[in-house]
Amino acid sequence: MIVSELLSGLGNQMFQYAAARALSLEKKTALKLDRTWFDLEIEKQTPRNYGLDPFMLHPDFVNEKERRFFLNPYTGGMLNRVALKWNSMQPYYKQRVYKEPHFHFDKHFFNASSNAYIIGYWQSEKYFSQYAHQIQKDFQLKTPLSGQNENWSQLIRSSNAISLHVRRSDMVNNPEVVKTHGSCGLDYYTAAAEKIAEGLENPVFFIFSDEPDWCKANLKLEHPMHYIDNNSGDAAYCDMQLMSLCRRHVIANSSFSWWGAWLNPHSDKKVIAPKRWFADNSKDTRDLIPPTWERI
Repeated sequence: MIVSELLSGLGNQMFQYAAARALSLEKKTALKLDRTWFDLEIEKQTPRNYGLDPFMLHPDFVNEKERRFFLNPYTGGMLNRVALKWNSMQPYYKQRVYKEPHFHFDKHFFNASSNAYIIGYWQSEKYFSQYAHQIQKDFQLKTPLSGQNENWSQLIRSSNAISLHVRRSDMVNNPEVVKTHGSCGLDYYTAAAEKIAEGLENPVFFIFSDEPDWCKANLKLEHPMHYIDNNSGDAAYCDMQLMSLCRRHVIANSSFSWWGAWLNPHSDKKVIAPKRWFADNSKDTRDLIPPTWERI
């Protein structure tokens, strides 16, 4: 059994699911999810909810007994203590609880035990690229877009659409998040928009943001622009689905728009991402952006 701890926002949950799904397929074993984090009364940089319900995942969740088996092994009697001693002598990636050792791709990932609880963010397509077709299927929506979102989807499909994602909110207002992440500035968006539109006849930008009013007041592009401002809260996954329908993408330093671009199935898609993903530069992001995407 592979168990994945889920935490943080939707994009992070998708990485955590995708890596665990790939590992379970590789090991030919069951996959279960642990969503306990969302119910814990602990201080969180940004409050989050479990967000994978809209997708075609058909998830199975660990029960408390299974969770204790991995995380509280001393409760299982003498035999389990002996197993724990043996487990502690194994390489980190063979241990019962497999913690992501660093931010960039861990080459030992697929050498993990077939009975493991994995903890981490796993933010690289290298963890699941060989199962990309299955991951694409899993992240299809259970319910088709409707109402205004269906109208947006028709407009996107009928134009040379470019998604542009501006994430602000906690990235500019929460001091702890600002310290870790920061946000992309207008210079990045202006340069990226100009570059992504090159060679595309009649490009049309679709702007996705948690602060659309700020974008309307500050983002000035020399092409038609539409602001997607009808999805908020638990409906944010609709924005991601609409992003994936666009021809090209300008993403923020955000796993949310990373997935919006990655879920675009077209092999000729173009994606521009920021070179600087974290404000503190403490993490090695060499494997975060797929090699066919461009960073500026």
